Amino acid sequence: MKNTIKHSIFIIILILAYSKYSCMANETNVSEGDSKSLIKVNATVDKAKITIGDKITYKIIVDSPEEIEVMFPETGDKIGEFTAVDFGDEELKRDEGRITLEWWYTLETYTTGSYIIPAINVKHKRKDEEEIREAKTPEIFIEVVSILDENASDIRDIKPPVSLNKNYYRLYLIIAITLGVLGIVGAIILFLYRRKHSRKIDFVPEPLPAHEIAYNELENLKALNLISKGRIKEHYYGLSNIVRHYIENRFRLMAPERTTEEFLTEMAITDKLEEKHKQLIRNFLEHCDLVKYAKYGPNNQEIEGAFNSAKTLVDETREVLEPVPAYTRTGRRMARPSGKVAV
Repeated sequence: MKNTIKHSIFIIILILAYSKYSCMANETNVSEGDSKSLIKVNATVDKAKITIGDKITYKIIVDSPEEIEVMFPETGDKIGEFTAVDFGDEELKRDEGRITLEWWYTLETYTTGSYIIPAINVKHKRKDEEEIREAKTPEIFIEVVSILDENASDIRDIKPPVSLNKNYYRLYLIIAITLGVLGIVGAIILFLYRRKHSRKIDFVPEPLPAHEIAYNELENLKALNLISKGRIKEHYYGLSNIVRHYIENRFRLMAPERTTEEFLTEMAITDKLEEKHKQLIRNFLEHCDLVKYAKYGPNNQEIEGAFNSAKTLVDETREVLEPVPAYTRTGRRMARPSGKVAV
């Protein structure tokens, strides 16, 4: 018994020590030249031990010179075993030619255990160069425990048997009457339904093809006038989502659920797209990511060009449709108002 207690205390001390070490602000320095060009990358959490369902605030803090352009880390909806339910970024301060940027994520999980928030790649480059470099955040240890009391028993005592009334005649009679009434009501409803719909021709409208959905969404986005309201990043988020969902609906490529890098890797090996369209999509998504994640401010010509690229992709890859005849229940051919099929 004493050995068990000592072993438990030892494990708890190890967990607390590792948690404290993991939550410390670690730094990754990437030398870009002299001492003023160091990139410092830290990662922190507000809690290293949580109960299941609790939320964690995970922060990535980057300190860099003003001539370095830092890009928003691409993490998707999952960071390790945690789900990102919210995220954002802000500029903390500027001091002596350096900028401190912060990206924060609200994470949660519904499974217990010991987890590690993995290292995140932070891409950056000099504004006057094209070469992109990377710096990694440190890993952070998180312990997720159950909300149940550790001393609570999962198995409870069996309740004593309950005495039942052995006179089942009345119960059987009630059940029989209920079933009889339900049967009569059901038969009446079925009869009325069949009489009403016996000569009605069923027609189910077909779903809109992918290009029509994309055209409608592009028109709706344009009608919002987000650019004139100064909401450029929101405009690019909407435009990127329209193209990603069009690619998924048209070519069955899972674009919305993946980061740009993951999707471009899959797109490079698919034969569903021509090379010119692959290049068009690649240039479009990389331009959108600069605006969404790197705080790049596009000019009016670039904004209009991005919108036109999205429309050109839909125009050149849309399905070719032709009318298909429909038939009545008697087998006679009849005109079908909007039925179409892809060829």
